[in-house]
Amino acid sequence: MSEEEKVVSWFEENYKSLILGIIIGLTILFGYKSYLSNQNTSQLELSRQFDLAVTSYQNGDTSKILSFSRENMNNNSNNVYTSLANLYSAKIMYLDNNIDQSYVFLDHIISNTSDNGLIDIAKYRKAKILIEEMKYSQANELLGDDPDNYQHIELKGDIYYLQNNDEEAVRYYNKVLAYSITPNEKKNIIAKINLIK
Repeated sequence: MSEEEKVVSWFEENYKSLILGIIIGLTILFGYKSYLSNQNTSQLELSRQFDLAVTSYQNGDTSKILSFSRENMNNNSNNVYTSLANLYSAKIMYLDNNIDQSYVFLDHIISNTSDNGLIDIAKYRKAKILIEEMKYSQANELLGDDPDNYQHIELKGDIYYLQNNDEEAVRYYNKVLAYSITPNEKKNIIAKINLIK
C-alpha cells in the first residue's frame, strides 16, 4: 500500500472523528469568546452604574451609591467597583454616625477584594474609627504585628502613644521615617516624636 492510499484510508476511517473534533473546537472557541464578551459587557455596565452613583453622590444624593454598594455586595462581591462604592458608603455611614454599618462596608472590602491597595485603605479607615472609639486592641490586631504600609505603621505608633507606651510609639514613628514619604508627612512624624520626648 502506498503512502497516498494510507492517508486516504486513514481519512475514510477517521473523517467522522475529525469533523466532530473541528465542531467541538469551534464551539469551545466561540463559546469562550462569547463568555469574554459577556464579562466585558457586564463590567462596562457596572462601570456605568458606578459612575452615575458617584455623580449623584457628588451632587449630594447618597442613596444611589448606597444602593449600588448593597446590591453589588451580594451580586458582584469581589468586583473593584463594589469595593470603590463601599469606600464611599463607609464614609457616608460614618458621617451619619452609623459606625456599625461603616464597619460592614469596610469589612466587605477587606474580605472580598484582591486589590491590596483597596484592602490597605479599608484597614486604615477602619483602624482610625476603632482608635476614635478607643478600641485600641482591635485596631492593633487589624493592622497586624508587622505592617508594611507606612500609614498603618504610623497608626500603630498613634495607638501606642494613646496607651502611654511612648517607647513603642517612638519606635513605630521612626519606622515610618524609613519610608519615602512627603516632606509634610515627615514633618508631622518628627513633630509626634518631639512631642513624646
